[in-house]
Amino acid sequence: MRIPVYSIVQVARRAALVWAVEVLALETTATVLPGLYLHGPWAAAFAVATIGLLNALVRPVLVFLTLPFTVLSFGFLTLVLNALILLSASLIVPGFAVDNLLVAAVAAFALAAANTIFSRALSLSDEGSFYRNILRHFARRVHAEGAPTSPGVVFLEIDGLSRPVLDEAVRRGYMPTLANWIARGSHRVVSWDCGLPSQTSSSQAGILHGNMFDIPAFRWYDKSTKKVRVSNHPRDAHDIEQHASDGHGLLVNGGLSVSNLLSGDADITVATMSTYSRRSTKDASSAYFGYVVNPYNFSRALVLMAWEVLVEWRQSIAQKLRGVTPRVSRAGWFPFLRAAATVFQRDLTVNVLVGQLFAGVPAAYATLLGYDVVSHHAGTRSRDALGVLRDIDARVRALRRAANDAPRPYHFVVLSDHGHSPSVPFVQMYGKPFETVVHELLAQGHAHAAGGPAEGWGHVNALLTAAISYESRTGRAARRVLRRRTHDGYVDLTPAIQGATAPVPATEEDVVVCASGNLGMIYFARDAGRVDFERLAASHPRLIEGLVAHPGIGFVMAQSREYGALVVGRGGVRYLETGKVDGTDPLLDYGEHAAGHLRTLSGYPQCADLVTNGRFDPDTGTVVTFEDQVGAHGGLGGDQTEPFVLFPAHWPISKDLRSPLDIHRAFCSWRERLARDMH
Repeated sequence: MRIPVYSIVQVARRAALVWAVEVLALETTATVLPGLYLHGPWAAAFAVATIGLLNALVRPVLVFLTLPFTVLSFGFLTLVLNALILLSASLIVPGFAVDNLLVAAVAAFALAAANTIFSRALSLSDEGSFYRNILRHFARRVHAEGAPTSPGVVFLEIDGLSRPVLDEAVRRGYMPTLANWIARGSHRVVSWDCGLPSQTSSSQAGILHGNMFDIPAFRWYDKSTKKVRVSNHPRDAHDIEQHASDGHGLLVNGGLSVSNLLSGDADITVATMSTYSRRSTKDASSAYFGYVVNPYNFSRALVLMAWEVLVEWRQSIAQKLRGVTPRVSRAGWFPFLRAAATVFQRDLTVNVLVGQLFAGVPAAYATLLGYDVVSHHAGTRSRDALGVLRDIDARVRALRRAANDAPRPYHFVVLSDHGHSPSVPFVQMYGKPFETVVHELLAQGHAHAAGGPAEGWGHVNALLTAAISYESRTGRAARRVLRRRTHDGYVDLTPAIQGATAPVPATEEDVVVCASGNLGMIYFARDAGRVDFERLAASHPRLIEGLVAHPGIGFVMAQSREYGALVVGRGGVRYLETGKVDGTDPLLDYGEHAAGHLRTLSGYPQCADLVTNGRFDPDTGTVVTFEDQVGAHGGLGGDQTEPFVLFPAHWPISKDLRSPLDIHRAFCSWRERLARDMH
């Protein structure tokens, strides 16, 4: 058995510094906050000590009594509990007085903020503090008898990080942990081709289940149900997994899935969108709720989320003042969704992972969020997005440190599911949205844009859905409170978005346009099957010609009755079945595997009648995106199809990684090898 060992000197040093910081914070707060009083030189010192003692003795009882309400408030009731503790201390300590609960709540938050801010300023290792607070709970649960000794593996996915941006982040010091692994030779990194579509649901289906068939885009129109499918909607993610899984995914036999779209057939899932209807295990429930009700975790998260919102506002204003172009709106809910992804959900993910590492889980796969969200709004190589990578690297370091004290040894694999290409929004370039261009080119009928919830909302909804899925008194209370926003077991707080999940009326005139980055899917909703090229050319003679001629479109793919799948560009046509090219190859700038990826996509039953790809500039690496983004993925062109995998240097891997299916085979072989080595 291995239990975390901290030297008495280190613990005493940190405790003394934190105590001094909180004493100073309480004295400072008393000078500026009406209703908070300190009299005498030792009042603040005794007050802080008494608050700490009450937290140890009284708080556990209060937490037990208020647990359901604390969880449903995402921990905000913790502020009330902190205020009650502080009020109680004022009744005990001479020279310390608080007028009312509101004053106590403000003072309690000030202490928490001071602890977090000064810990960083004094280099007391915020990561180490977070690590220590979550580990001291789990360390007590480790037992020598029956503890597993065979190696396990932790797969950490950094959403949306391309290999070129990883290399830049490592070179510029944003990711010192990964840089150290590479420099020491313990790990090596390789690029791979995620194929088409270049987005999370298809990549995770391939990586975790070995099957990415019939996932044509991040969002697409299902003619059979007359609904738009959106990958980050848990109901649609559930359906995707039902089709992809054969019951033998990467995480079968005791694995853990955290903060993913799909589960990989894991036995334990937390905040995994595809398993929103599955009742979670007691261990996962304990980790999830334990994070929310822990006063240190919540206070720390609240302070850091507030700071992240301020950082986002500052960065957004700085972009405008510098005249950065292109740029997109970063207002509205985005700063708060960014904070939820980069602080709350990421720390929750680490908390759950550490708990399960100490429980001896044999394999875990978790998505570390944040970079993808910020890159969409700030740019792939912006300081804003690279700064998020620094925080992700710190979480990787914390997990590696925790794993060193777990009951079994763990190997770490870090990967991405796709990349991002710098992008210019179509509407900014040409003054009208893509669906308007389609509408104007139709001989008759109307083009409807079918959108979907922002990715950040999908993760927030998944967290709430996870909260109501636990079979406990807390879970039951959560289900009662959120019942009006719950549909088929899924909590949806997303603001209403036109066409997000509602049926699209299918008159013979209707055309549905779905955008996924620079991948545009055009469906003729009235027709049950794929409408062929010849029929479209006859019924809408200006459509294909107009799309191909548009400067924002790189190429158009259709299904010909006579020739099969073909790709049309301004200078020529490529016949995907035979490889024949008439004129200039429209796929010349999109890589050697582009034709194969498009041929595979064209074979999907859910593929659009017309597939368009926003123009790609090989000189700048920039694509034209059909969404309001300055970092895009979904189609072909640039870094978006070049993710990476970083893994133990002595593990074997193929030199030709052309799809997520190749990554699945490599990962499964590694798990099998670890199992064999055990014997």
